[in-house]
Amino acid sequence: MGKRRSSKLLAGLLLAVLAAVCLVAPAAAQGSPPVDAVPADLVLLAAPQGEGGLQSDAAIISPRPPSAAALPAPPQSYIVQTGDTLSAIAGRQKLDAATLAALNGIANSDQVQAGQTLRLPGQAARPSALPPGGPLARVQFWPWPPKQGQTLVVWLRAAAALSPTVSFAGQAYPVLGGDRQGYALLPVPGLLPPGPQALIVAAGGQTVTLSIPVVAGVFEFGQVPAEVSDPILGQTTRVQAEADRLAAIWAGNSSLPWTPHLRFRSPLDVPAQHTAPFGSRRTYGADPTIVEHTGEDLSVAAGTPVLAPAGGRVVLADLLFERGNAVVLDHGHGVFTCYWHMRAIDVKVGDTVSTGQKLGEVGSTGLSTGPHLHWEMHVNGVAVDPLQWLEAPK
Repeated sequence: MGKRRSSKLLAGLLLAVLAAVCLVAPAAAQGSPPVDAVPADLVLLAAPQGEGGLQSDAAIISPRPPSAAALPAPPQSYIVQTGDTLSAIAGRQKLDAATLAALNGIANSDQVQAGQTLRLPGQAARPSALPPGGPLARVQFWPWPPKQGQTLVVWLRAAAALSPTVSFAGQAYPVLGGDRQGYALLPVPGLLPPGPQALIVAAGGQTVTLSIPVVAGVFEFGQVPAEVSDPILGQTTRVQAEADRLAAIWAGNSSLPWTPHLRFRSPLDVPAQHTAPFGSRRTYGADPTIVEHTGEDLSVAAGTPVLAPAGGRVVLADLLFERGNAVVLDHGHGVFTCYWHMRAIDVKVGDTVSTGQKLGEVGSTGLSTGPHLHWEMHVNGVAVDPLQWLEAPK
Protein backbone atom coordinates (compact mmCIF):
# COMPACT_ATOMS: atom_id res chain seq x y z
CA MET A 1 0.00 0.00 0.00
CA GLY A 2 1.11 3.56 -0.58
CA LYS A 3 2.28 5.94 2.11
CA ARG A 4 -0.24 8.53 3.28
CA ARG A 5 0.05 11.99 1.71
CA SER A 6 -1.44 14.43 4.17
CA SER A 7 -1.51 17.52 2.00
CA LYS A 8 -3.51 18.32 -1.12
CA LEU A 9 -0.78 20.78 -2.03
CA LEU A 10 1.75 17.98 -2.11
CA ALA A 11 -0.50 15.98 -4.43
CA GLY A 12 -0.69 18.97 -6.78
CA LEU A 13 3.07 19.37 -6.79
CA LEU A 14 3.48 15.69 -7.59
CA LEU A 15 1.19 16.09 -10.57
CA ALA A 16 3.30 18.96 -11.84
CA VAL A 17 6.48 16.91 -11.46
CA LEU A 18 4.77 14.01 -13.19
CA ALA A 19 4.11 16.04 -16.30
CA ALA A 20 7.76 16.96 -16.63
CA VAL A 21 9.67 14.01 -15.26
CA CYS A 22 8.11 10.65 -14.38
CA LEU A 23 5.23 8.65 -12.96
CA VAL A 24 4.49 9.12 -9.28
CA ALA A 25 3.13 6.06 -7.45
CA PRO A 26 2.34 4.90 -3.95
CA ALA A 27 5.34 3.35 -2.23
CA ALA A 28 5.25 -0.33 -3.11
CA ALA A 29 4.31 -2.76 -0.37
CA GLN A 30 6.04 -6.11 -0.17
CA GLY A 31 4.87 -8.15 -3.14
CA SER A 32 3.81 -5.15 -5.23
CA PRO A 33 5.03 -4.90 -8.83
CA PRO A 34 7.57 -2.18 -9.66
CA VAL A 35 6.29 1.18 -10.85
CA ASP A 36 8.13 0.95 -14.16
CA ALA A 37 6.01 -2.10 -15.07
CA VAL A 38 2.98 0.18 -15.35
CA PRO A 39 2.04 1.44 -18.86
CA ALA A 40 3.03 5.06 -19.44
CA ASP A 41 -0.49 6.42 -19.84
CA LEU A 42 -1.49 5.43 -16.30
CA VAL A 43 -1.14 8.17 -13.70
CA LEU A 44 -0.64 6.60 -10.28
CA LEU A 45 -0.98 8.86 -7.26
CA ALA A 46 -1.19 8.41 -3.51
CA ALA A 47 -4.59 10.00 -2.97
CA PRO A 48 -4.52 11.98 0.31
CA GLN A 49 -8.24 11.59 0.95
CA GLY A 50 -9.34 8.69 -1.22
CA GLU A 51 -12.95 8.97 -2.36
CA GLY A 52 -14.33 9.42 1.13
CA GLY A 53 -11.49 9.88 3.57
CA LEU A 54 -10.29 6.32 4.23
CA GLN A 55 -8.71 4.95 1.07
CA SER A 56 -5.40 6.79 1.31
CA ASP A 57 -3.50 4.38 -0.93
CA ALA A 58 -5.81 4.42 -3.93
CA ALA A 59 -4.44 4.54 -7.45
CA ILE A 60 -6.13 7.07 -9.71
CA ILE A 61 -6.47 6.84 -13.46
CA SER A 62 -7.00 10.36 -14.78
CA PRO A 63 -8.04 11.51 -18.25
CA ARG A 64 -4.92 12.00 -20.28
CA PRO A 65 -4.12 11.77 -24.00
CA PRO A 66 -2.51 8.41 -24.81
CA SER A 67 1.25 8.52 -25.19
CA ALA A 68 2.87 7.64 -28.47
CA ALA A 69 4.02 4.07 -27.82
CA ALA A 70 3.63 1.26 -25.36
CA LEU A 71 6.51 0.26 -23.16
CA PRO A 72 8.69 -2.50 -24.63
CA ALA A 73 7.66 -5.99 -23.58
CA PRO A 74 10.12 -7.93 -21.44
CA PRO A 75 11.09 -11.49 -22.38
CA GLN A 76 8.42 -14.13 -21.75
CA SER A 77 10.74 -16.80 -20.27
CA TYR A 78 14.11 -17.21 -18.59
CA ILE A 79 16.51 -20.17 -18.51
CA VAL A 80 17.99 -20.71 -15.05
CA GLN A 81 21.77 -20.35 -15.00
CA THR A 82 24.28 -22.03 -12.66
CA GLY A 83 24.30 -20.19 -9.33
CA ASP A 84 20.89 -18.59 -9.88
CA THR A 85 18.36 -18.37 -7.08
CA LEU A 86 14.69 -17.64 -7.43
CA SER A 87 14.98 -14.37 -5.50
CA ALA A 88 17.94 -13.22 -7.58
CA ILE A 89 16.12 -13.98 -10.83
CA ALA A 90 13.03 -12.16 -9.57
CA GLY A 91 15.11 -9.13 -8.61
CA ARG A 92 16.75 -8.87 -12.04
CA GLN A 93 13.34 -9.13 -13.72
CA LYS A 94 11.89 -6.53 -11.32
CA LEU A 95 9.42 -9.05 -9.93
CA ASP A 96 8.42 -10.21 -6.49
CA ALA A 97 9.78 -13.72 -5.74
CA ALA A 98 6.33 -14.91 -4.60
CA THR A 99 4.79 -13.81 -7.91
CA LEU A 100 7.49 -15.63 -9.91
CA ALA A 101 7.08 -18.77 -7.78
CA ALA A 102 3.28 -18.77 -8.14
CA LEU A 103 3.52 -18.23 -11.90
CA ASN A 104 5.68 -21.36 -12.21
CA GLY A 105 4.00 -23.55 -9.60
CA ILE A 106 7.10 -23.55 -7.38
CA ALA A 107 6.36 -24.35 -3.73
CA ASN A 108 10.03 -24.49 -2.67
CA SER A 109 12.42 -21.80 -3.92
CA ASP A 110 15.32 -24.26 -3.58
CA GLN A 111 13.82 -26.35 -6.39
CA VAL A 112 15.11 -24.18 -9.25
CA GLN A 113 17.85 -25.90 -11.25
CA ALA A 114 20.27 -24.82 -13.97
CA GLY A 115 18.69 -25.28 -17.39
CA GLN A 116 15.14 -24.96 -16.08
CA THR A 117 12.87 -22.63 -18.07
CA LEU A 118 10.87 -20.19 -15.98
CA ARG A 119 7.80 -18.45 -17.28
CA LEU A 120 7.87 -14.65 -16.85
CA PRO A 121 4.84 -12.38 -16.79
CA GLY A 122 4.69 -10.47 -20.07
CA GLN A 123 4.03 -6.76 -20.16
CA ALA A 124 0.42 -6.20 -19.14
CA ALA A 125 -1.85 -5.24 -21.99
CA ARG A 126 -1.74 -1.52 -22.57
CA PRO A 127 -5.00 -0.04 -21.23
CA SER A 128 -6.93 2.62 -23.04
CA ALA A 129 -6.57 6.11 -21.62
CA LEU A 130 -9.74 7.74 -20.40
CA PRO A 131 -10.62 10.09 -23.27
CA PRO A 132 -10.68 13.80 -22.35
CA GLY A 133 -14.25 15.00 -22.57
CA GLY A 134 -15.56 11.42 -22.45
CA PRO A 135 -18.24 10.09 -20.11
CA LEU A 136 -15.78 8.97 -17.42
CA ALA A 137 -13.91 11.69 -15.55
CA ARG A 138 -12.03 9.36 -13.20
CA VAL A 139 -11.59 5.72 -12.25
CA GLN A 140 -10.10 5.06 -8.83
CA PHE A 141 -8.97 1.78 -7.27
CA TRP A 142 -8.34 0.47 -3.77
CA PRO A 143 -6.19 -1.43 -2.94
CA TRP A 144 -3.56 -1.04 -5.65
CA PRO A 145 -2.34 -3.38 -6.94
CA PRO A 146 -4.83 -5.98 -5.73
CA LYS A 147 -3.63 -9.33 -4.38
CA GLN A 148 -5.21 -12.75 -4.73
CA GLY A 149 -8.10 -12.99 -2.28
CA GLN A 150 -8.66 -9.26 -1.81
CA THR A 151 -11.68 -7.15 -2.76
CA LEU A 152 -10.86 -4.56 -5.42
CA VAL A 153 -13.03 -1.47 -5.03
CA VAL A 154 -13.50 0.59 -8.20
CA TRP A 155 -14.95 4.09 -7.96
CA LEU A 156 -16.30 5.72 -11.11
CA ARG A 157 -16.83 9.45 -11.53
CA ALA A 158 -18.70 10.75 -14.56
CA ALA A 159 -19.14 14.17 -16.16
CA ALA A 160 -22.87 13.54 -16.44
CA ALA A 161 -25.46 11.03 -15.24
CA LEU A 162 -24.89 7.56 -16.69
CA SER A 163 -25.45 3.87 -15.95
CA PRO A 164 -22.07 2.14 -16.30
CA THR A 165 -21.47 -1.60 -16.36
CA VAL A 166 -18.33 -3.30 -15.07
CA SER A 167 -16.80 -6.72 -15.63
CA PHE A 168 -13.59 -8.12 -14.17
CA ALA A 169 -11.79 -11.35 -15.11
CA GLY A 170 -14.78 -12.32 -17.24
CA GLN A 171 -17.46 -11.75 -14.56
CA ALA A 172 -20.00 -8.91 -14.50
CA TYR A 173 -20.58 -7.01 -11.24
CA PRO A 174 -23.17 -4.40 -10.20
CA VAL A 175 -22.30 -0.71 -10.01
CA LEU A 176 -23.78 1.02 -6.96
CA GLY A 177 -24.19 4.70 -6.16
CA GLY A 178 -25.69 7.91 -7.53
CA ASP A 179 -26.02 9.55 -10.93
CA ARG A 180 -22.45 10.83 -11.34
CA GLN A 181 -20.53 8.66 -8.89
CA GLY A 182 -20.66 4.95 -8.31
CA TYR A 183 -18.58 2.03 -7.16
CA ALA A 184 -18.22 -1.68 -7.76
CA LEU A 185 -16.94 -4.37 -5.41
CA LEU A 186 -14.80 -6.80 -7.41
CA PRO A 187 -13.75 -9.97 -5.58
CA VAL A 188 -10.33 -11.30 -6.62
CA PRO A 189 -10.58 -15.07 -6.11
CA GLY A 190 -7.79 -16.54 -4.02
CA LEU A 191 -7.04 -19.08 -6.77
CA LEU A 192 -7.13 -16.55 -9.63
CA PRO A 193 -3.74 -16.79 -11.40
CA PRO A 194 -1.51 -13.77 -10.74
CA GLY A 195 -0.87 -11.47 -13.68
CA PRO A 196 -2.92 -9.06 -15.80
CA GLN A 197 -6.71 -9.38 -15.68
CA ALA A 198 -9.10 -7.36 -17.83
CA LEU A 199 -11.41 -4.76 -16.28
CA ILE A 200 -14.02 -3.54 -18.76
CA VAL A 201 -16.08 -0.42 -18.05
CA ALA A 202 -18.90 0.50 -20.44
CA ALA A 203 -20.51 3.92 -20.04
CA GLY A 204 -22.11 6.51 -22.28
CA GLY A 205 -21.73 4.36 -25.37
CA GLN A 206 -17.96 3.95 -24.85
CA THR A 207 -15.99 0.96 -23.57
CA VAL A 208 -12.72 1.28 -21.70
CA THR A 209 -10.57 -1.81 -21.07
CA LEU A 210 -7.92 -1.62 -18.34
CA SER A 211 -5.37 -4.25 -17.43
CA ILE A 212 -5.32 -4.90 -13.67
CA PRO A 213 -2.07 -6.46 -12.35
CA VAL A 214 -3.18 -9.10 -9.83
CA VAL A 215 -0.32 -9.82 -7.41
CA ALA A 216 0.33 -13.27 -5.97
CA GLY A 217 -0.51 -13.71 -2.31
CA VAL A 218 1.72 -15.59 0.10
CA PHE A 219 -0.24 -18.55 1.47
CA GLU A 220 0.55 -21.28 3.96
CA PHE A 221 0.03 -25.00 3.34
CA GLY A 222 -1.63 -27.44 5.72
CA GLN A 223 -3.11 -30.94 5.88
CA VAL A 224 -6.25 -32.01 7.75
CA PRO A 225 -5.88 -35.62 8.94
CA ALA A 226 -8.18 -38.28 7.53
CA GLU A 227 -9.57 -39.24 10.92
CA VAL A 228 -10.95 -35.69 11.22
CA SER A 229 -12.08 -35.01 7.66
CA ASP A 230 -13.29 -38.36 6.30
CA PRO A 231 -16.31 -38.89 8.61
CA ILE A 232 -17.79 -35.60 7.34
CA LEU A 233 -16.39 -35.02 3.84
CA GLY A 234 -17.06 -38.65 2.97
CA GLN A 235 -20.80 -37.91 3.09
CA THR A 236 -20.78 -36.03 -0.18
CA THR A 237 -24.54 -35.63 -0.55
CA ARG A 238 -24.90 -33.79 2.77
CA VAL A 239 -21.76 -31.72 2.14
CA GLN A 240 -22.99 -30.63 -1.31
CA ALA A 241 -26.48 -29.79 -0.02
CA GLU A 242 -24.93 -27.52 2.62
CA ALA A 243 -22.71 -25.84 0.02
CA ASP A 244 -25.71 -25.24 -2.27
CA ARG A 245 -27.71 -23.73 0.61
CA LEU A 246 -24.93 -21.27 1.41
CA ALA A 247 -24.27 -20.38 -2.23
CA ALA A 248 -27.93 -19.36 -2.57
CA ILE A 249 -27.56 -17.04 0.43
CA TRP A 250 -24.31 -15.49 -0.84
CA ALA A 251 -25.93 -14.76 -4.21
CA GLY A 252 -28.21 -12.21 -2.52
CA ASN A 253 -27.83 -8.47 -2.94
CA SER A 254 -29.82 -6.50 -0.37
CA SER A 255 -29.99 -2.73 0.05
CA LEU A 256 -28.57 -2.71 3.60
CA PRO A 257 -26.29 0.32 4.08
CA TRP A 258 -22.77 -1.18 4.03
CA THR A 259 -20.30 0.77 1.84
CA PRO A 260 -16.56 0.37 1.17
CA HIS A 261 -15.90 3.43 3.33
CA LEU A 262 -16.84 1.42 6.41
CA ARG A 263 -14.53 -0.90 8.34
CA PHE A 264 -15.03 -4.00 10.48
CA ARG A 265 -14.13 -4.35 14.12
CA SER A 266 -12.69 -7.73 15.19
CA PRO A 267 -15.31 -10.41 15.89
CA LEU A 268 -13.37 -11.26 19.07
CA ASP A 269 -12.59 -8.98 22.01
CA VAL A 270 -9.53 -11.00 23.09
CA PRO A 271 -6.21 -11.71 21.35
CA ALA A 272 -6.37 -14.78 19.13
CA GLN A 273 -3.86 -17.01 17.38
CA HIS A 274 -4.28 -17.06 13.60
CA THR A 275 -3.96 -20.81 13.13
CA ALA A 276 -5.14 -21.07 9.52
CA PRO A 277 -5.07 -17.79 7.57
CA PHE A 278 -7.38 -17.02 4.69
CA GLY A 279 -6.21 -18.49 1.40
CA SER A 280 -4.11 -21.24 2.96
CA ARG A 281 -3.68 -24.17 0.63
CA ARG A 282 -4.65 -27.47 2.23
CA THR A 283 -5.49 -31.11 1.59
CA TYR A 284 -7.94 -33.36 3.41
CA GLY A 285 -7.05 -36.91 4.40
CA ALA A 286 -5.54 -38.98 1.57
CA ASP A 287 -7.07 -36.80 -1.14
CA PRO A 288 -4.19 -34.96 -2.90
CA THR A 289 -6.49 -32.21 -4.22
CA ILE A 290 -5.28 -28.81 -3.01
CA VAL A 291 -8.11 -26.51 -1.98
CA GLU A 292 -8.30 -22.97 -0.64
CA HIS A 293 -9.14 -22.20 2.98
CA THR A 294 -11.92 -19.67 2.55
CA GLY A 295 -11.77 -17.94 5.93
CA GLU A 296 -9.55 -16.87 8.82
CA ASP A 297 -9.26 -19.31 11.74
CA LEU A 298 -8.92 -17.55 15.10
CA SER A 299 -8.06 -19.90 17.98
CA VAL A 300 -9.29 -18.85 21.44
CA ALA A 301 -10.87 -20.58 24.41
CA ALA A 302 -14.24 -22.26 23.98
CA GLY A 303 -17.02 -19.99 25.16
CA THR A 304 -15.35 -16.74 24.04
CA PRO A 305 -18.08 -14.39 22.77
CA VAL A 306 -18.33 -13.95 19.00
CA LEU A 307 -19.31 -10.37 18.13
CA ALA A 308 -20.76 -8.73 15.02
CA PRO A 309 -17.96 -6.81 13.24
CA ALA A 310 -20.48 -4.41 11.69
CA GLY A 311 -24.22 -3.89 11.51
CA GLY A 312 -26.26 -6.33 9.48
CA ARG A 313 -29.14 -8.78 9.33
CA VAL A 314 -28.99 -12.45 10.34
CA VAL A 315 -29.80 -14.59 7.28
CA LEU A 316 -28.66 -17.94 8.70
CA ALA A 317 -28.45 -19.24 12.28
CA ASP A 318 -28.40 -23.02 12.30
CA LEU A 319 -26.48 -26.20 13.06
CA LEU A 320 -24.83 -27.24 9.79
CA PHE A 321 -23.30 -30.64 9.05
CA GLU A 322 -19.78 -29.53 8.00
CA ARG A 323 -19.59 -26.04 9.53
CA GLY A 324 -21.25 -26.79 12.86
CA ASN A 325 -23.19 -24.05 14.64
CA ALA A 326 -23.17 -21.26 12.07
CA VAL A 327 -24.30 -17.67 11.64
CA VAL A 328 -24.30 -15.60 8.43
CA LEU A 329 -24.76 -11.82 8.46
CA ASP A 330 -25.91 -9.83 5.43
CA HIS A 331 -24.27 -6.37 5.48
CA GLY A 332 -25.74 -5.23 2.16
CA HIS A 333 -24.81 -4.99 -1.52
CA GLY A 334 -23.52 -8.56 -1.81
CA VAL A 335 -21.32 -8.43 1.33
CA PHE A 336 -21.74 -11.28 3.84
CA THR A 337 -19.72 -12.43 6.86
CA CYS A 338 -19.89 -15.93 8.31
CA TYR A 339 -19.08 -17.55 11.66
CA TRP A 340 -18.54 -21.32 11.82
CA HIS A 341 -17.98 -24.03 14.49
CA MET A 342 -19.57 -22.11 17.36
CA ARG A 343 -20.58 -23.76 20.63
CA ALA A 344 -23.74 -21.67 20.96
CA ILE A 345 -25.83 -19.30 18.82
CA ASP A 346 -27.41 -16.22 20.41
CA VAL A 347 -29.31 -14.78 17.40
CA LYS A 348 -32.02 -15.94 15.02
CA VAL A 349 -32.81 -15.40 11.34
CA GLY A 350 -34.30 -11.96 10.73
CA ASP A 351 -32.56 -10.28 13.66
CA THR A 352 -30.94 -6.91 12.95
CA VAL A 353 -27.63 -6.69 14.79
CA SER A 354 -25.36 -3.76 15.57
CA THR A 355 -21.58 -3.56 15.73
CA GLY A 356 -20.26 -5.47 18.74
CA GLN A 357 -23.48 -7.39 19.42
CA LYS A 358 -22.99 -10.98 20.56
CA LEU A 359 -23.72 -13.61 17.91
CA GLY A 360 -22.69 -16.71 19.84
CA GLU A 361 -19.72 -18.42 21.47
CA VAL A 362 -16.54 -19.99 20.11
CA GLY A 363 -16.66 -23.78 19.95
CA SER A 364 -15.51 -26.80 17.95
CA THR A 365 -18.62 -28.13 16.20
CA GLY A 366 -18.68 -29.61 12.70
CA LEU A 367 -15.40 -30.27 10.87
CA SER A 368 -13.04 -28.85 13.49
CA THR A 369 -9.89 -29.94 15.29
CA GLY A 370 -10.28 -27.69 18.33
CA PRO A 371 -11.99 -24.55 19.65
CA HIS A 372 -11.72 -21.69 17.18
CA LEU A 373 -13.76 -19.20 15.20
CA HIS A 374 -13.71 -19.58 11.43
CA TRP A 375 -14.48 -16.05 10.17
CA GLU A 376 -15.41 -15.84 6.51
CA MET A 377 -16.38 -13.02 4.14
CA HIS A 378 -18.10 -13.26 0.77
CA VAL A 379 -18.41 -10.45 -1.77
CA ASN A 380 -20.72 -11.02 -4.72
CA GLY A 381 -20.58 -14.76 -4.12
CA VAL A 382 -16.78 -15.10 -3.83
CA ALA A 383 -14.82 -15.79 -0.63
CA VAL A 384 -12.36 -12.96 0.12
CA ASP A 385 -9.99 -12.02 2.94
CA PRO A 386 -11.96 -10.41 5.80
CA LEU A 387 -8.80 -8.97 7.39
CA GLN A 388 -8.56 -6.44 4.53
CA TRP A 389 -11.56 -4.66 6.04
CA LEU A 390 -10.48 -4.49 9.68
CA GLU A 391 -10.27 -0.99 11.08
CA ALA A 392 -6.78 0.27 11.94
CA PRO A 393 -5.64 -0.46 15.50
CA LYS A 394 -6.13 2.49 17.86
